[in-house]
Formats: sequence, structure tokens, C-alpha cells
Amino acid sequence: MNASGDGGDNALPPPAAIPPPPGAAPPPAVARIGYQGFGSFHSDNVEEMASDPAWQPPLNPCKAAAGDLPAPGELGAAARRHFLIDFESWTFINHGAFGGVLRCAQREAEAWRQRELFAQLVRVMRELAAFAGCRPQDLALLPNATTGLNTVVQSWRGRLRPGDAVLSLDIGYGSVKKMLAAVAEQTGAQHVELAVQLPLSRPEELVAQVAAALPANAKFAVFDAVTSNTAIVLPIRELVQLCHSRGVEVLIDGAHAPGQLPLDLEGLGADYFVANCHKWLCAPRGSAFMHVRSEHQRHVRPLIVSHGYGSGFVSEFIWDGCRDYAPLLAISAALRAVQQLGPEAVQAYQRQLLAAAVDCLVAAWGTGTLVPLSMCGAMALVELPLSCVAAAQKAGASGTASTPPPPPPIAGGSTDGSSAATSADAKWVQDTLHYQHRIECPVKCVGGRLYMRISAHIYNEPADYQRLAAAVRSMAGLEQPYLSAQEGPLLVSCIGR
Repeated sequence: MNASGDGGDNALPPPAAIPPPPGAAPPPAVARIGYQGFGSFHSDNVEEMASDPAWQPPLNPCKAAAGDLPAPGELGAAARRHFLIDFESWTFINHGAFGGVLRCAQREAEAWRQRELFAQLVRVMRELAAFAGCRPQDLALLPNATTGLNTVVQSWRGRLRPGDAVLSLDIGYGSVKKMLAAVAEQTGAQHVELAVQLPLSRPEELVAQVAAALPANAKFAVFDAVTSNTAIVLPIRELVQLCHSRGVEVLIDGAHAPGQLPLDLEGLGADYFVANCHKWLCAPRGSAFMHVRSEHQRHVRPLIVSHGYGSGFVSEFIWDGCRDYAPLLAISAALRAVQQLGPEAVQAYQRQLLAAAVDCLVAAWGTGTLVPLSMCGAMALVELPLSCVAAAQKAGASGTASTPPPPPPIAGGSTDGSSAATSADAKWVQDTLHYQHRIECPVKCVGGRLYMRISAHIYNEPADYQRLAAAVRSMAGLEQPYLSAQEGPLLVSCIGR
């Protein structure tokens, strides 16, 4: 071979091309114009891929076979084979905490070893945009909702001034309150936290409370789509309209929304919407998204600056350095599973099962719920019997000098200072259920009372809540059994409507 490399009498023959593996997707068309915005990645322009309706995404080389997805109507116990949850050892009624990953989505995350990262991420964004009712160029994929919420809140640093106010609710997520406290400290603005008067009987009551408390100097407001601690579906459409009528921008913390509530982000009109995909959508952990209306995108910049800086909203957020992007790519499989079952069928099952579960627990414990079921999605708070609180206090959960004073009771409640529950009591009940009864379900302390926050997803069935009801009655020293022969079948038939 000569020095120029063009061969001679002794030149070696060109190597044979390595054939693609059986069933592999055809190679993409060779790009003639390299997009230099992402270092050594020779990708087509991310902004154009996101915004061009005629763009053809690459094939998904990890697309699950039809047999890997839940079949239409495969709900309850039949759906459990599709989840990475140890149902043989646990009664799992806590989907609202960290979700439960679909096997097909986890397999897709583990299969990703792909060169076409940006094009595949844009493909997922377009699928997610169709599901959420928005434009793909207004979406950013993120590792978690906390990142998106921080991104939006920090974008206000350059616009808030001393004397301005930001509004949130005391039933909002704890870390969001700290984000707002931080930006208020950084800017000299005021963080106003509305103490919501509970219980609520109608969504209009909350809207009226916000309308009365919204400061005249408010610039931004934050509301949950579904509150984490109290499991209340907030009337976000009405809250957005109220705030916009007063010139206030709105950030929606939608961590619990996808997969639990129908989404129409364009119709909602919120300025910013952040959500997780690992919760009710059942994608792998490390998958979330942020929606920002186009008129605000110039203010919203990523917390980590990388190659996409200055190239557009999607480009700035699509890459923040070397990490595992597979959970984002696997959102695709979770969306396919939901579409296979039917989003309306999934949400109908969740609500019917939740209603039956609430009826079961209320009858078993002689208590009630924090809000009516009409203000719930796939989670609800059901009050624990006072004898269960007494059992926790007798066990010494509250018997320390450092126990804080009891909070004011919920309006209409009958607790007094000596019997008001604390978070220590909640921990004792939750730990006892976990370690002694192998039931995973969170316990919340609200207004000096203890509540179980139950979740209802497609793998849950009535027997899960019957076990929970019996376990709590046992802890509370109540007589067993609690279900009559008529009540048991009624619970099962209730979800078949």
C-alpha cells in the first residue's frame, strides 16, 4: 500500500461489510449537513425535528412486541405480570409515591444502545406531545419534576423585584415551598402561602379562597394538579383563568397528572406545566417533562448549560451532559401500553376501584374521607379510626419531649390537644403495616388526624383494600371480621360497572 493509501500491486482488498443483525432497522439516511451544536454528535437540527410536521422519525429499534403490552381489559390481578412489583410478598397500595414500572418500559430502557439519540428523543417528545395535547417544540424532557420546577422558579429571578409576591398553597408539595422561599430570598420578593381551609366539599370553595387571598402584587402562582399529601385534584383550569384575569402567571406542578388525569395542555392554558412520567404513566424512574408556552421560552433556561445553548428551547434542554437517557426513551413503551389499554378505560378502572375501596375502608373503620370522591383522581385520603391513633400513642410513638405541639384540628373535627395525632403516630402506623402486615401504603397527618393515602392503579384489586381494612382493624383492636357476606361481593361488583 503506498503512502497515499490509494493502493498498489500489494494493496489489501477492502474489508467486507458487516451485515446487520436479523430484524434490525434499516440505517438512517446519511445527513449531508452536520449539526455542530452538540459537539461531536452529527445530528440533524433538533429544533427542525421537533417543529416540522413532515419530519419522519427513525424506527424504534426497541419497540415491544404486542405480546409484551397489556391487552385491552387486562386489569386488576391479570395486569400484575406486566409490572416490576413483588406482588407475592406485598400488598402495594402506594403507586402515588414512586410509581410501578412496566416490564415493557424497563426492557426498552435496558435495550438502548443507540447512535441516533437526538432523533429518538425528538420522536419520544412528539409522541408525548400528542398524548399531552401540546406542540412538541414546547416540551422539554427532564430526569424528574423537581428539575423542571426548579428551572421555572429560577427563571423568575430576573423578573421578580422587591415588593412583588409569589403565591402557593400550604397543601402544595414541600420542596416547591422551599424553591419559592429561596427565590423570594434571592430577589426580595414575598412568598405568600395560602392556608387552605379544610375540609373542602366543592372545587369552587378552593377557587374562592384563592381569589380572596391572591395579592394585588402577585406575579406568579404555583398550584398542584393533584396534591401529594392530601390527594386532592385541584380545579387548575379555573385557577389558571382566575390568575390570568389578574395578570398572574401560573406554574402547575403536575407530578401526579399523566396517567391519572386526562391532559390537554394547550386547552389548559397554564404558562408552565411540569410532570413526572415514572408515576402514573409507569415509565422507568428518571423520566419527566416540562411544557412552557412559546411566549415564555426566552426566559426559561436550563440549570445546566451545554452544547445546545443558544440553539433554541428544545436544543437547550435535550442534552445536559453524559448520563443515561434511556428512561426518557422508554416513555414510548409506557405510552404504547396506555394506548393499548385505552386511556379512558384505565382512568375509569382507577376511579371505580377507588370508589369501591373508599366504601370498603369507610365501612370497616367507621370514618370518612378528607374530600368527596368527586375531587379525587386515583388517590384518596381515608381517615383512620381514633382507636388506631390511640394504639400508636400507647406504643410510645408520640411519647417524647421533642414532640411538637398538635396542629389546629380540621374544621368540624372533634380532636383535642391530648388526642391529636402527630407525624410520629403516622410513622408508627405506616411502619407497622409495612413490617408486620407487608402492606405498603402511606399514612398522612392532616389537622391532627391520621389518614391512609390509598392509590388505585390497574394492577390493584378489591382484595388489596380488604387486607388493608383488616390490618388496621387489628392494629386498632377492633373486632374481626368486618365484612358481611353481602358486602364482599358488592365490593367486587362495584368495579365492574
